[in-house]
Amino acid sequence: MTKELEGQVALVTGGTLNIGQAAATRLAQAGATAVINGRNEEQGLETVDLIRREAGSEAFFENADLLVPSAVEAMVDRVVARHGQLDILVASGAGASPDSLPFKFFHEMEVDDFDTYIRSHWLSRVYAIRAVLPQMRLQNGGKIINVTTDAGREPTVGESFIGGAAAGLMQMSKVLAREFGRWGIRVNNVSVSVVPDAPVRWPRENAEKEGEKGPESGVGPRLRSRMMFDVSRWQIADMVVHFATGGGDAITGQTVSVNGGISFPG
Repeated sequence: MTKELEGQVALVTGGTLNIGQAAATRLAQAGATAVINGRNEEQGLETVDLIRREAGSEAFFENADLLVPSAVEAMVDRVVARHGQLDILVASGAGASPDSLPFKFFHEMEVDDFDTYIRSHWLSRVYAIRAVLPQMRLQNGGKIINVTTDAGREPTVGESFIGGAAAGLMQMSKVLAREFGRWGIRVNNVSVSVVPDAPVRWPRENAEKEGEKGPESGVGPRLRSRMMFDVSRWQIADMVVHFATGGGDAITGQTVSVNGGISFPG
């Protein structure tokens, strides 16, 4: 991999595990200084060490809760103060954290769940975008890449609010792409479905009673059986890098699904 991103700074939210960790590693391999966000400092520092070993690039950890706007803003301020710039945002995490709500049928949800799904799957990205925008405007350029779910493009049982939040993010990205283009900022999405080496981290509620009644039951194996090609978190990370490098210079407002052919959303 060429060092096309050398001299650039990339912030990856939810970067301590799975897809976020792979994206941070690939960006570092392309030469970027990687700033990994998460709430678990131990995992964050392990990822920093991994990137320094595997990519030979500098990496840093930043602790911040993506669901607290003031914490996200303070994190971005620290990054800019330390590096003097912020060129790439990869907005991931929050929605698949261990304390997030699991898949649920709509009729099983509590009203209070609605806001939780929207904040974790949509607003967690929006808070990060809002926080990095002033610096990217000042620089007159930047790349914003959201990692989200194909449930926003393809109706998925048990993901009414997860899919609704992802669809909202995708539509918002189109609008932001038009608004931010005047400042040289690109906004795109990478959406995913089943990723065997990045398992969903939602807790399974009432697992012993689930049987065939819960939306999680058998969903992963059924969807995976429809995949024509295997998908790994590293392939998803490669698409993130494509958007972040020169390959993404002429692309904005788009959503690309990396799903192995499970579905073909328009």
